[in-house]
Amino acid sequence: MTFFTKDEFVAKYPEWNNFEDWKIEGACEKIYEQIGLARRGMWDKTNVPDAVKRASMEQLRFMLEYDIPFIDYKGVVKAGEMQSELNTPISTLALTILGNNGYLYRGNPLNSNMSIGVPFGSN
Repeated sequence: MTFFTKDEFVAKYPEWNNFEDWKIEGACEKIYEQIGLARRGMWDKTNVPDAVKRASMEQLRFMLEYDIPFIDYKGVVKAGEMQSELNTPISTLALTILGNNGYLYRGNPLNSNMSIGVPFGSN
């Protein structure tokens, strides 16, 4: 799934115009996983809410700027003599955009994000 095009991204962040197209999908998936199941819809770049699009674009900028890889385990990122544990690959600005626009439930138990209304007994 992609929530924005490469042209949209480069128009907003012109300094980041050289990257592989598949990273757009990766950044969008990172943002999509933060939105509780109760708030998810069938979105693509033509109908995604603006806040989710902006958060996805910020997520890609964050990943490009800090060269954060997609990893499948909690690992250690090393650069020369420096090393750091990688605890989260999510941009705090992207999470702020989502939270301020009602796409994250703050102050509720974690499972509140994952609730799905199931209609029982309706015909």
